Amino acid sequence: MTALGEAALGQLAIRVADYRMLLRLSQGAPDGHSGRHLRGSAVVRHGNALTDLVAVLESFTVTRLLHLRPAVAYNQIMKWTDRIKMWKKYGGVDLATYPQLQAVLGFVEVRNALEHGLGRLTERQLGQHRDEVLRQIVATGVQLDGDRVLVTPEDVGRCGDVGEGFVRFLDLHAPKT
Repeated sequence: MTALGEAALGQLAIRVADYRMLLRLSQGAPDGHSGRHLRGSAVVRHGNALTDLVAVLESFTVTRLLHLRPAVAYNQIMKWTDRIKMWKKYGGVDLATYPQLQAVLGFVEVRNALEHGLGRLTERQLGQHRDEVLRQIVATGVQLDGDRVLVTPEDVGRCGDVGEGFVRFLDLHAPKT
């Protein structure tokens, strides 16, 4: 593993550990009240943890490629479809061969719903690529209630596991710098 790979794995592990500790601490809070007395703050906590885990994956994927090929412009790797192409072209790694790539992309879509749709799938997600987005979300195991994503502690755990596997896969298959 490279230093970048080890750092990403460490970030994933720390975020999962922090999330689990916060869950344990919040179990003693009065029903319906926690944090700043906001209802449903546990649901927000699940979404925040998942969002953080996806951010680590995205940062690692981009940073690792830019360390290999500094000439790649950031606007060439802003979207996952572009990252997949650029990794194959410049990094020699076909990300599509990672067995759980659809789950990785599904967690990205869940994060996008949380961040851009306030917990609901966005018009963009439900537009032209609707079927693909829904297949990817199904691959995560995250449940939908209509267009609303329902993130649970188990989903956060799966995201951490899938993320760890992805970091290991990419780091071990990519050329060393």
